[in-house]
Amino acid sequence: MTDKPILRDKPILRLTLARLVGPSAVVVAPQWLTGHLWRQALADDRLEHVRVRVAPGRIGVALFLLAAEETAARRSARSICARALDTSDELRDWRLAE
Repeated sequence: MTDKPILRDKPILRLTLARLVGPSAVVVAPQWLTGHLWRQALADDRLEHVRVRVAPGRIGVALFLLAAEETAARRSARSICARALDTSDELRDWRLAE
C-alpha cells in the first residue's frame, strides 16, 4: 500500500439537484428551460450538464458541475437557477424551493 496524497482541491463532477415550484397551470417546455439554464451559467460555475424534468407546479433540475467541494457546487447551482428565474418572464411566478 502506498501513501498517496489526498487531492482535496481537485475539482470533480458533482450532481446537484434543485427544485423550482410555481403555478400548476403554467407549462414550461423542458428544452427551453434547459437552454435558458445554460445561458445563465457563467464560466466560473463550471457547468457540465443539465437535465430538467417538468411536472405540474414543479420542475426538477439536475446540474452537473465541476467543483472541489459540495458546497461550491450547491452555491453555483443555486446561482444559475436564481439567474434563470430573474431573467425570464416565463418564470416570473416560479421560485427556487428550499
